[in-house]
Amino acid sequence: MAETTTITLTDVATFKQKALQWANYFPTVCLLDSNNYPQLSYSTKDWELAVDAIRQISTAENSLKQLKQFHTESRSTIFGYLTYDLKNELEDLQSIHQDRLGFPALHFFEPRYVLSIHGDKLTVNRNYPETVELVEMINKIDLNQNHSHSSIKLTLRTDKSTYLKNVASIREQIIAGDFYELNYCNEFFAEGVSLSPTTVFNSLNNKASAPFSCFYKLEDKYLLCASPERFLAKNGTKIIAQPIKGTVKKGQTEEENTDLIEQLQNDEKERAENVMIVDLVRNDLAKTAKPGSVKVEELFGIYSFNTVHQMISTVVSEVNSNVHPIDILKAAFPMGSMTGAPKVMVMQTIEQYENFKRGLYSGAVGYITPEGDFDFNVVIRSILYNSKNKYISVPVGGAITFDSIAEKEWEEILLKADLARNVLSIDYQ
Repeated sequence: MAETTTITLTDVATFKQKALQWANYFPTVCLLDSNNYPQLSYSTKDWELAVDAIRQISTAENSLKQLKQFHTESRSTIFGYLTYDLKNELEDLQSIHQDRLGFPALHFFEPRYVLSIHGDKLTVNRNYPETVELVEMINKIDLNQNHSHSSIKLTLRTDKSTYLKNVASIREQIIAGDFYELNYCNEFFAEGVSLSPTTVFNSLNNKASAPFSCFYKLEDKYLLCASPERFLAKNGTKIIAQPIKGTVKKGQTEEENTDLIEQLQNDEKERAENVMIVDLVRNDLAKTAKPGSVKVEELFGIYSFNTVHQMISTVVSEVNSNVHPIDILKAAFPMGSMTGAPKVMVMQTIEQYENFKRGLYSGAVGYITPEGDFDFNVVIRSILYNSKNKYISVPVGGAITFDSIAEKEWEEILLKADLARNVLSIDYQ
C-alpha cells in the first residue's frame, strides 16, 4: 500500500483554491468535489485532486477494451472520463458534426499526486516531509493575480425559431411511435475568448455547490462542471444510478420554494419523463445484475440546489463479484437521462436535430479503484473550453416527450444556461 500523510488545514477553502491553481501547472488534472452536499447518499469522496499522469490512456477506438486492460494493470485509483461519442463504438452509430473542442473519446490516468480533503484533514500520497514541502509550496501561491477575462457574448448554435420547429418535429415522431422521449440539446458558444479556467471553475463551483462538480484538464482542453447528477456508482457489489429528469427554478423565499417544489412533485409531464428514464435505467442495470436484484430505491425524490430544484430517482442492483467494472459501465452507457428511450433509436435521431458534437458533454467523469469500485457523474451544467482554439462551449438540453410545450422547453434550456452566464458575466446574442 502506498504511503500517505494526513495533516490539519487551518483555512480549507483558501487551500482548495490554491491547490487547484498549483495543479493547473501540470498537463493532466482531475478534481472531484461533492461540496459536502447533505442529501444525496452513497458518495465516498468529499474533495479529491488528482494531478499529473504517471501512466495514461487516450483512445479513439476499442476504448473500453483498452480501458479494461489499463485498469487491470493499474496500481492505484485511476481517474478519467468517457465521452458521449463512445456510443459509436457500442452501437452502429456515428457523430456527424464538427468537433470544435478536441477531447479524445476516452481518457484515464494514474496520478502522480493525490490530495484528499475531508473536513479540515488533508491526506496526500506522500511521506511526511514531502507532504509538508508540497503544502508549503501550495500555500505560497498568490490568488490575487489578475485572472479576469474579456467580455464574452454567447451565440446560440440553433436559434429559437429553429429550436421550436425541431421540438414540434420531435413530438410528431413521438406521436408516430418512433420513440417515447428524446433528449434534445443546444449549444451556446463563443470564439476568440481567453479566460482563466481555475478562476471560472471556482466561481462556478461556489455558485452551484453541486454534489458532482469536477474540474478536468487535459493539456489545452478543460471541463468546468457543476453537475448535480450521478451516472453510476459501484460500492462492493452494489450498483447505484440516480437519473435526473424534472427541473424548476429556485425561488426567492421559503414560501415560494415550497410552492415550486410542490409544483414539480405533482407535474405529470416531469413525472412521466422521470419514470420513462427509470425504466430505461432498470433495463440497463439488469444486463449485469443478479436476477431479481434491480430495485427502485426512491422514485420522484425532490432535491434542492443553489439555483434549481430537481426530480431525482435512485435505482440499485447487485452484481456478482466477478463482473468487471468496465462491463457494468459499458452496459449502461451513455446514460438514459441524456439520450431518451429507446436508446439506440433516439441516439440516431439526435444527430439529425442537433448541430454540434456533444463530445464530453453528456459523458461522465469519475474514478475506478483497483478493487473495482467507481463513481461517475453526468457531464451537464458545464463550461467546456479549448485554450488553444480559444473556444467556449456551454451545451444545455432537456427531454422532449408527448406532453412537451416547445416554448417551455426553450425556457428550460435558458434556465440551465443561466449559471454559466452569471459566472462568465456574459450576454446572449
